[in-house]
Amino acid sequence: MAACSQFEPRDKRFYYRAFWNFALREDLAELDSEFNGVDFGHSNLYENLLLTGGTDVPAIEDRAREETLAFIASKPRLNPNEEAIAPTYMKLAWRAQNTFDEAHALHRATYDIVVSDEPDKDRAIRNVLAYYQESSYAITAKKLDHHRLDAFLYSRSFRNRFPLFNATIWAYHYLQVAVYDPLQAARDLETKKQAVRPILLTYRHYLDQPQTQWTFMPLTAELSPIFAARYPEIANIFDNLHMLHDNISDILASELVPTWEDKREEIYRILNTYYLATADATNPMIVTHAEHRH
Repeated sequence: MAACSQFEPRDKRFYYRAFWNFALREDLAELDSEFNGVDFGHSNLYENLLLTGGTDVPAIEDRAREETLAFIASKPRLNPNEEAIAPTYMKLAWRAQNTFDEAHALHRATYDIVVSDEPDKDRAIRNVLAYYQESSYAITAKKLDHHRLDAFLYSRSFRNRFPLFNATIWAYHYLQVAVYDPLQAARDLETKKQAVRPILLTYRHYLDQPQTQWTFMPLTAELSPIFAARYPEIANIFDNLHMLHDNISDILASELVPTWEDKREEIYRILNTYYLATADATNPMIVTHAEHRH
């Protein structure tokens, strides 16, 4: 409990304000509601992993996962209050959660811009990226070596013990990055609605039948290569964000990081050393030009 009682200042930022804010919610509500479900899923998982010690398979694979699927099926019109869903986890590692929140806001902003009537979408996306990178919580825009980040002693603890929920998490990440290229290619709103329907069908299939045979998380360049080539910094941020989600799931599930104090310390160690852009000058996980594996 001591880890959750340590005082931690909260310096939350307001999202980038523009006329295109909430365009996705207003014009593509079906897709927006799925992203609201994703927000619930991450927080619900972390709270349950923390409170159950990461060893109770039915509590995670059956109860927590079913709660998440039920929330997604409710098609929520608004994104949930994640602090209400995961109050214990938020107290444990608020800075890590705020890192997620700001990166998720970047996700939302890019969807809004792509869906909106903004005449210069390229400029708007670069402006919102610049705003994001002003934050001390910004995830590095450099390509990271995800295989090395997936090779800590506790790595894969979560996916090995909870393969169904891990596949559910990766299904979220599929949806989050697969929509960019079809949305950008569509000429008008009706075409955009049609363009995302096959992706939504595939996503729901992945929820119904978790793809436990997958060996690595979906990557932006594989699912939206045009978007990744045009905005490589944003693609790197999203892939690094999703890798950080996997790392924290492993920390919360692993007996090698036994106490809440240990888990908080390790979450903040990897966040500060490998993920925040403020560590770019010394980050050993940044891929050099000579290396090109993800």
